[in-house]
Amino acid sequence: MSVITLTTDFGIQEPYVAMTKGVCLQVAEPCRVIDISHQVAPYAIGQAAYLVRQAYPSFSANTLHLVLVHLFDRPEPRLLLARFRGHWFVVPDNGLLSLLFQPLPEVVHEIGSYSGGFQELLACVRKVVLHWHAQDAPDTWAKVVSRVEEKMWLHPTVTAHQIKGNIVHIDRFGNAVVNIHQILFEEVGNGRPFQFHFRPHERITRISTQYADVPEGQPLLLFNAAGFLEIAVRTGQAASLLNLHLDDAVQLDFLQP
Repeated sequence: MSVITLTTDFGIQEPYVAMTKGVCLQVAEPCRVIDISHQVAPYAIGQAAYLVRQAYPSFSANTLHLVLVHLFDRPEPRLLLARFRGHWFVVPDNGLLSLLFQPLPEVVHEIGSYSGGFQELLACVRKVVLHWHAQDAPDTWAKVVSRVEEKMWLHPTVTAHQIKGNIVHIDRFGNAVVNIHQILFEEVGNGRPFQFHFRPHERITRISTQYADVPEGQPLLLFNAAGFLEIAVRTGQAASLLNLHLDDAVQLDFLQP
């Protein structure tokens, strides 16, 4: 059975998620529409990219991933289609694609513009789902684009002795996930001691391997299951206790041995 995933910043109070699913089911029945999340913070494309990157490898090849976040960021918004590692991704042209993949996929297609509002967006969704379900090659119904919006400022900034990043996700336990992966940490740090700064006059100087490494109520830094740095408080809500928010800047300073 064909599978579509859906990630949005629509929330669960409004009918937009149901409307989007209804369009998918109309043109691709039988198929399954799986929710990744509809609790992405409004306009938070960095958070959306983080969630989708963690989830999509769990699905089989040829899954269609609809990532509908921060849809109306410009007067002429458009939807894009890209293929990556056998999966199909539909995103608005707002920089989200550059946060999902670096480097960008070699070929990106434009599905269409939806400047007329949500109903036009649904028409674009209908179009891409219909062709995907029929296994039509994108070149037969969509045009290749030469340029897409990129948001490089949402990627870590790296020098020989420092990594600057941002908080990209806060989970239901209040843990704050940073866009610095363990691979990057180890490449730049090369075993050197470090100071991790996340608030003025607040720093952590070691990586924990589990939450129980520190006393209850104390902050810690560890790599989560996805390999990204995470700021946590043992048996506490780090985001509220430490006053952390999405997009907050953090900094890793590596010291000379």
